[in-house]
Amino acid sequence: MFVELQKDGSKTNRFSVNLVERPSKVTLEPSGDQLFLHWDATVDDSDRLRRCIICSGDLYRERAFPQITGVVIVLAFAGAVAGIAGFLTTWVMFSAMIFVLLLDVAVLIFNKPRLVCYACGAKFKETPVSPHFHPWDQHHADQITRSKS
Repeated sequence: MFVELQKDGSKTNRFSVNLVERPSKVTLEPSGDQLFLHWDATVDDSDRLRRCIICSGDLYRERAFPQITGVVIVLAFAGAVAGIAGFLTTWVMFSAMIFVLLLDVAVLIFNKPRLVCYACGAKFKETPVSPHFHPWDQHHADQITRSKS
């Protein structure tokens, strides 16, 4: 599992951890600091996360779109403008749009969900996601913010 730590909405440190081994501390990249992990009641019997291993907070499921999504959008827009302006023939335009469509579908199929902590904002990637996790919930986030105050 790959973990990215967040502070004020930006990525600060990251590390990789094995859920089966469950190390008690890890070294953060790029700072080199040591971080102690909370494993009590955070992993279920099937080695899936239940809670955040950083702060033991609640998690939600999020789908992150890779950076290539922006490239696909620009290609689609450029193809549409070129087709409307008459710079491309019908056959070339059709082939280009099919290619962009296949690229977009591939991005959506291979895009994997990740888990994010409501409390500390840590992002957990490349880990199996249990079906009981739901997308971000404003009401739940507000409750956590009020309980911190």
